[in-house]
Amino acid sequence: MKLRGSHATTAVRRGTRLGLAAVALAGALACSTVTPATAAPERMQGCGWNESRNGERAYYEHCATNTNVWIQVKRFPRPDYHRCVGPGRTNLDLDATGAWYDSTYQGGLCSHPGDTGP
Repeated sequence: MKLRGSHATTAVRRGTRLGLAAVALAGALACSTVTPATAAPERMQGCGWNESRNGERAYYEHCATNTNVWIQVKRFPRPDYHRCVGPGRTNLDLDATGAWYDSTYQGGLCSHPGDTGP
């Protein structure tokens, strides 16, 4: 006969509690919302070139806060050009197909956002 609170009874209770906790954890993980692996992740908009989407114009996001820089803007069918941009977002031409920081153009830094060059 086993007495209540004996070592064997305590071990069984502990095992049962651990089993229930494991089942609860497995159930919670199974019910959690997970993006399917086949779904393409949406690209985060960020520093540099951001292509147009959903009717919004393409833009260049200059993330530094204390400089103005020259970017090269690639367009089609018109020729490419350079543009001085300050911190933040700069909307680009409707026919822009790319843009990047150009450190080789006049040293990369500029004074007046909006200025353009060849």
